[in-house]
Amino acid sequence: MTTFRSSTIGRRAGWILIVMGLFELVLGAGFLLFAGSIPDDEGSTGMLVTGLILGLVGIGMAAVGFISIVAAARRDRISATGLPGTAQILSAGQTGWFVNENPQVELELMVNVPGRAAYPAKVKAVVPLIMLHRLQGSLPVRVDPSDPDDVVIQWDAPAIGGGWTPGGIGGGFGPGGPPDAAPVAAGAPEPAWSGPGSGTDETLAQVAAAYDSAGATGAPPIFGLPEQANYSVEQIRAWLRANGLAAEATIETLQDSGHTVGDERLFTMDATVRVPGRAPYRTGPSAAMVPLEKVGRIAVGVTVPARVGPDNPNMLMFEWDRI
Repeated sequence: MTTFRSSTIGRRAGWILIVMGLFELVLGAGFLLFAGSIPDDEGSTGMLVTGLILGLVGIGMAAVGFISIVAAARRDRISATGLPGTAQILSAGQTGWFVNENPQVELELMVNVPGRAAYPAKVKAVVPLIMLHRLQGSLPVRVDPSDPDDVVIQWDAPAIGGGWTPGGIGGGFGPGGPPDAAPVAAGAPEPAWSGPGSGTDETLAQVAAAYDSAGATGAPPIFGLPEQANYSVEQIRAWLRANGLAAEATIETLQDSGHTVGDERLFTMDATVRVPGRAPYRTGPSAAMVPLEKVGRIAVGVTVPARVGPDNPNMLMFEWDRI
C-alpha cells in the first residue's frame, strides 16, 4: 500500500499534467507539419491555428505540472527537515476544487512548535476521502524553519489523540502516550513518570467503557493504541504535573454523562485555554474526569488552573485541587 503524504497528490497530478502536455505538444507539432505540406486553399491555415493552440495548451499544462512537482518536492523537504509540531484545527471548509474526486480543504490552524509561541496559519490541502475523519482535533505537522507559515501536514504520521485528559478535557494522546513513556502492562512496575495513586486510580479502559455506556458522542477516542488501555489516570496526571505548562481553562460547555468511575464523575466539556505567551485556543467536546467533591464547583464560565502538554496543546489537565 502506498503511503499518503502531503506531496502525494501534487506529485501525481504534476506528472499527469506533464505527460498530457507533452502529448498536446506532439499533437500540435503534427498539425503544424501537416499544415505545411498542403496548399493554403485546402485548410492549411486552420490546421496551423489548431497546431499553435495545441502547442500553447501543451506548454501551459507541462508548466503547471512542473510547478506542482516542485511544490511537492518542497513539501517533502519540509517533512524531512522541518520543525516538528502540532496544529489544532480551528475551522475547515471545502474550496470547491476536487482532484480525482478528493476534495481540497482550507484549514485554519493554531500551530504549536516546541520553543515558539503558538500562532495561526492557513493551509490548503487535497485530502483523500478515507482521511476526512482526521479533520478534527489536532494534526501532526512540520514547519519550514525559515517560513513558519509554510506548514506541511504529516498525513503519514500517527494520528494525535484528542478525546480526553486526566481530570481535564480536550486532549489525551495518540500512539506512544506521553513522551518517553512506556506502555503500562498488567502487573508491571510503575514507570518513572507515574505518581502517587488517588485511592481509586482508574485506567483509560475504565474511562472509555463508562463514556461508551453513557452513549456520549462528539469526542475523539480516549486513547490511541490497545496497550494504552492500562495507563492509569493518576500516572498521566503525574506526568503533566512534572512536565506540563501552567495554564487557565474556562469552561464553555458542560454535560454530565451520568456515570461515576471510581471516585470521579465523567463529564463532556469544552473550554477556552490560555497558556502564557501563546494565543488562546478553544478545545472541542471531550471527556473529563472530575473528583466527586469538586462536582458542585464546576459550571459554564468557571475558570480553573490547568496544565498543558508542552508539545501537544490538546493534552490538558484541570487542577481540581486548586479550586
